[in-house]
Amino acid sequence: MGVKKIFPCVFLIVFSMLFEGCRDRVFDNPFDPNAEDVFFEVTNTILTPASYPQGLAWDGAMLWNVDGAYGIAYSLDRLSGVQIRALTSPLPGTSGIAYDGQELWVCSETSSLVYRLNILNGDIQKVLDLQKGFFSAVEYALDSLWLADMLTNSVIQVNPETGEILTSFENPGFRVDGLAFDGTHFWISDSSTLTIYRMTSAGDVIQSYLAPGQAPRGLTFDGYYLWNVDGGLKLYQLKFED
Repeated sequence: MGVKKIFPCVFLIVFSMLFEGCRDRVFDNPFDPNAEDVFFEVTNTILTPASYPQGLAWDGAMLWNVDGAYGIAYSLDRLSGVQIRALTSPLPGTSGIAYDGQELWVCSETSSLVYRLNILNGDIQKVLDLQKGFFSAVEYALDSLWLADMLTNSVIQVNPETGEILTSFENPGFRVDGLAFDGTHFWISDSSTLTIYRMTSAGDVIQSYLAPGQAPRGLTFDGYYLWNVDGGLKLYQLKFED
């Protein structure tokens, strides 16, 4: 009788631990033991229509989120998540998207090509062939393209006119899922370590943070907040402590 009574209790405890492990951190689970180590506030959460959300960009008015499964870039209202429009990427396995002040850039984990697309209709404006590398994320900053190269596990700075590689810095984690620049620092998300890194342009890590979700991917900065899209189809607006 004692064994029969204990077994259901053990089962419920294990089930509860597994269930909690599948939930998001902080905002969905206020009793998370790591909550005290979080140095940011989730100020808004919206949903993405992407089935496999990856790259994220901000064009000054809307968020853009790439669906890696179908190569579609969705523009979304940052307050409600309502889809404004969608563009089809010419790259299979599109993984990253960036805004350069006028148009969009996209990259892929399966190609060394990087495309510049018209932001209104998706027409190809320019193609850069970097000859080697597979790129999981892209950002436009400091008048350059910055690409996360999966082959070298580094972030390379590229001349957007010529495709010349100017410099690079190493990724502190195992893979770059998201890349953003806030005007001063770079931000990198790594789904393999569930970590978001804040870094200098030389690649020095300033701070690392536990991501708000269980599968952090694309990142972008909207001028005030950092956004992180997660594999759970959520986009988190994050306010970090100074």
